[in-house]
Amino acid sequence: MWTARDREHYKEDGRRYPSDLSEAEWALIRPLVATYRTLTKDLREMVNGCLYLAAEGCRWRSLPKDFGPWQTVRGYWDRFHRDGIWADAAALLTPAARARLGKTSESSTGIVDAQSVVSGPQKGARGVDGHKKVKGIKRHVLTCSFGFVLAVLVTAANLHDTHGLAPLLERAREAGWDLARVKVDGIYTGPTVSAAAERHGVDVQVSLRDPTVHSFAPLPVRWRIEATFGTLTNRYRRLTRNLEQSPDAAENLVELANLRRVLRVLTRPTQQQEW
Repeated sequence: MWTARDREHYKEDGRRYPSDLSEAEWALIRPLVATYRTLTKDLREMVNGCLYLAAEGCRWRSLPKDFGPWQTVRGYWDRFHRDGIWADAAALLTPAARARLGKTSESSTGIVDAQSVVSGPQKGARGVDGHKKVKGIKRHVLTCSFGFVLAVLVTAANLHDTHGLAPLLERAREAGWDLARVKVDGIYTGPTVSAAAERHGVDVQVSLRDPTVHSFAPLPVRWRIEATFGTLTNRYRRLTRNLEQSPDAAENLVELANLRRVLRVLTRPTQQQEW
């Protein structure tokens, strides 16, 4: 039933597209892009164009004219990608987002998992995940205990999940995250995992399902990363399959989608918070 609360939640807020930044979101991101000197283009529109592409999954040539020539937006997309601005912004804002959700600003627990994704017809390395029967790439992701992405690594789908653990921990440390433990599923076992855990000084904790429970039951804490995968692929159509030609370009897209999640948590009214 359509209620007054629903009308308030879904009322028009002045944005042209759902992917556009709100005033509050732009206020958070503006200082981070203010260093890009421009005399003719609105930086907010360039960021909105990037978010639109990620959310709608369209071709560059199909980008609405509202954002200006698609070539210009693509130029800024490449500049933002080159400078790693999305990951840097998320690393800066994630502690505040966690605090707003009632968590400690610094996460001591991480969650690691991998997602195999079909690749499109574009050029680029790909492999076959024999277990999931997927030909494409694999996204190795490390999140905090609330599901915000702390590090991402994209490889060919045939790389075993365990080989993504060490690079993820390395990237998380470089971003300033000091993790004491990581939650993983049963596939993360063996000497590769042990070596990574010893090198980075983390406790790798394997979460296993109760064999006596035959119905679905989410695993404590670890279900957060499954929710993250679902949110990224359902709300950002560009992520439903891999359309990027290089691993770092695919990582950049995940980082952009994650930053948008962080911004939304920081600007939504408390009663409307969602993970």
